[in-house]
Amino acid sequence: MTLGPCNGSTFLEMMQTPHMKPNIFIGSSKEALPLAKIIQQEMAKDFNTTIWKDCLFQLGQSTLDSLLVFVQCFDFAILLLTDDDLTTSRRKTTSTPRDNVILELGLFMGALGRRRTFVVLSNRSVKGKPVAEIKMPSDLFGLTEVRLPNLTMATIKRRVGVDLKQLVGTIRERSAQSTLQLLPSTGLAIGYFNNFVLPVCQGLNTLRTVKLGGKDVKIKPDSFDFTVVLPKDLSQSSIFGAKKYVDSKGLLDFTLPTSGRPYPFYVGSKLQKGRVQFYDYPTTLNASQGAIRLALSGPFLGFSQHHELLEKMEIANFQRAMESLLREPSAAQFADNVKFIQAT
Repeated sequence: MTLGPCNGSTFLEMMQTPHMKPNIFIGSSKEALPLAKIIQQEMAKDFNTTIWKDCLFQLGQSTLDSLLVFVQCFDFAILLLTDDDLTTSRRKTTSTPRDNVILELGLFMGALGRRRTFVVLSNRSVKGKPVAEIKMPSDLFGLTEVRLPNLTMATIKRRVGVDLKQLVGTIRERSAQSTLQLLPSTGLAIGYFNNFVLPVCQGLNTLRTVKLGGKDVKIKPDSFDFTVVLPKDLSQSSIFGAKKYVDSKGLLDFTLPTSGRPYPFYVGSKLQKGRVQFYDYPTTLNASQGAIRLALSGPFLGFSQHHELLEKMEIANFQRAMESLLREPSAAQFADNVKFIQAT
């Protein structure tokens, strides 16, 4: 693999929140770069794709150090294994992928998991049949891979959409699922849901009146909205960020009447289309900011754009995890009442 320049804005230009497209890393050997570019072009129809040579490495950093940081910036990885080398092992010579691509496969598999790291095999073919099988590490036996016969570039371009159709569908399906990675947004969402959203919305379902503007207003299970306000960035995921938002919207303090612990959140001063509007601003996401600082600590400089990228990913994954939890039977009575917006 040859180091490529890093344009600091490339990552951030492709980001969208809260439902950004999945970010996919595509790795290959230098010799397989033309085929990797074809895969990138095909996957770019549905996803944000970054090929290994584009914006991955900082000047003055080793390849491994850079990868250890950048691996956290991706949702999925596709490693293209091609028959670039010949390796003699136990007196048998076989075609093998480049060592550094195998290293990257292991690195991404360890960070993202097997369900989010994919292998694409491509070896030289004659009349559509491979010249020889590529020798794979035995620990990868049983791993489902995509096979792309290394025919002419024109032929590959014509059939790549069909060959990658299942992979595209798999990534679409799995991108809708939250995932436990090195950063804590999924765990934070589970704690926030179980310890706050669940008891609060169950409690709101039992209320008959709420006080708005000094008046008692009737409320029913189908006549309120509970809006989770997500910060624009994690620097705003604090009590100060919450106060700024609450003051700007003229929201009122509200505490759910309960014999147990108090549950403070906010309520709008007016009905909207006959519905009571409740709000919460989850400052628990502040833990993600601390985790990102730890993850990017060490002998790395100039990574401010990657801080921002990881923050956007954490906020988006927090929402995905919450949406997944709202599909659980425990949330059936109030799932349609819960909304998500991003603070402006």
